[in-house]
Amino acid sequence: PFQPSTSARWVNTLFFTSLVLSLAAALLGILVKQWVREYMQWNSPLATPRENIMVRQFRLEAWETWNVSAIVSTVPALLEVAMILFLIGMIILLWILDDVVAICLTAATAMFLLVVAVFTVLPVFSRRCPYKSPTAWAVMAA
Repeated sequence: PFQPSTSARWVNTLFFTSLVLSLAAALLGILVKQWVREYMQWNSPLATPRENIMVRQFRLEAWETWNVSAIVSTVPALLEVAMILFLIGMIILLWILDDVVAICLTAATAMFLLVVAVFTVLPVFSRRCPYKSPTAWAVMAA
């Protein structure tokens, strides 16, 4: 019977996990967009200003109670993890197929990930740094 190699299993696991995370991020992004649209439609022309303010406050409190901002922050985090898993799988696959191409793309990927890592860590060293993201905030909190 056919037995896939260990490297083939790794590549497939990384690629398909990356795909699932990407699709999860896309679906979650759509849901968040719908939530934001619903949240923003609080101003009714038929209501008094006081009623509109009360509805807006009610929705804001619900938004905070249900911790929607944390869910919103998971969308880019899912995409970041998916991208890293995909790049690792791609590099493993390329080392199996062709050393020259693997060297070139491993170097390019390493440089790209280094730039991302620098942008993620810079806010830790300078509060004035504008490169703040949910990932950067997580690094600063650690």
